[in-house]
This record gives sequence, C-alpha cells and structure tokens, in this order.
Amino acid sequence: MSDYLPVMLSVDHPYPDIEEWTAERFKRLNGKEVFIVRRDMLPEAALMGHAAYAKAWLWDVVPKATTRFMFIDFDMIPLRALPKIPDAAFVAVPDAQWWIDTMKKMYPLFARTQRYFNSGFFVARRDTQPCFDHLKAFAVGLGCGKGPYSATYEQTPLNHLIQGTFDVHWLPETFNCMSHTHFAEASEAHMLHLAGMPNRSRWALMELFKTLLGTEPIQVRQQHEDSASE
Repeated sequence: MSDYLPVMLSVDHPYPDIEEWTAERFKRLNGKEVFIVRRDMLPEAALMGHAAYAKAWLWDVVPKATTRFMFIDFDMIPLRALPKIPDAAFVAVPDAQWWIDTMKKMYPLFARTQRYFNSGFFVARRDTQPCFDHLKAFAVGLGCGKGPYSATYEQTPLNHLIQGTFDVHWLPETFNCMSHTHFAEASEAHMLHLAGMPNRSRWALMELFKTLLGTEPIQVRQQHEDSASE
C-alpha cells in the first residue's frame, strides 16, 4: 500500500486565497486532491482549546475508507513532487537537532529513541488511530494546551504516543524543510515549512511564494530544473 489522502487542517484560516493556492499547488505537483478539514467538520470538543490539538480528531473526520493520510500544515509550501512514501504505520521527519537535544534532556523516551518529529508533516496509517484517540482524551482532560506540554501543544504528547507504540519511518528533512533551521536542505526541499516565525512574516512570505510560483506552470518549472541539471 502506497496511496494516501493529503489532509490540511484549517480552522479559520486568515487568508483563504493562500490556503486554496497551497492545496491546488499540491494537487498539481502530486496528482492528489487535498482534503481540507474546516471548523464546521470538527466536533465541539476539538475546538475548545488550541487549534493544533484538533488534529487528534483527524481520523474521525476523514472519509471512512481512508487507510492512510498525509498531514500537511497550513504554513507549508509544496515546491516539488513528493517521492513514493514508504508503507509504514507512521512516517515523519526529525525536528531540528537543537530541539531534539532539548527534548532528550526533558523526556527519557526521546533520550532513548534519539528522535523527535515535527508534527507539521507526517503520514499515519489506520492502525495509529488508538494513539490519536488517546491524544483526544488528553486534550479534553487538560483543556487543550494546558499542563506539562503547554509549550509544544499537541506535538510532544503525539511524539510520546506514537514513538511509544510504533517504529517511526524517518524521512529526510527535505520532506518537511523548516525555513528557520534546515538551511542546507532548502534548495532541495519538497515541502518548505514556514515554522518558527511571527504570523505577519509567515503570511507575507506565503503571499510572496504564491506570487512567484503561481505565475509559471509547474511543468515548465520542472523542465527548467531538468535542463539545469544536464
């Protein structure tokens, strides 16, 4: 099994035109329609706290026939077509090394696994659903964002639940290239993640990419890249 449903979580996106462009660009690059989860699709419990925790309900809102979904954060820019994603229960990209080192000092699990994924991009198979159900219970019980993981919201508890249950298949940073730390990988990035920056800067950069990339057909861009490599 290698297929997946691309999913984007959009709770009151401030710039719908950017959201629409991101989803359309992903579709043109990868041939897959992005399933956008909006506020009216989520249960009330998912909207009680920080919006990041709403991803705990993704298995509840994707089509019932979905066996695997790819989560794409709302501030990610598709740059190149994605290679085939390996068939594994959970596929993700390691976070920045300095952040992994910080988490290793705080939590024994990550000191043992030596890894910590950024939850802005991952691929989850249906057998991970119990982990998401546990995350839902955690979010509701602590009011979505309070308690021991308040600084990282859903990311750290999701790491604990997934890494404590499954062997994660790790992908290169080019699949989730974070603009504030993966500088060396940026030129080869498949997905550029505008994490770690103020919202005004994030949306201004996305608008700039939309202007620059939206004017040239992807097929032409690919031809230019192929010619440059010859």
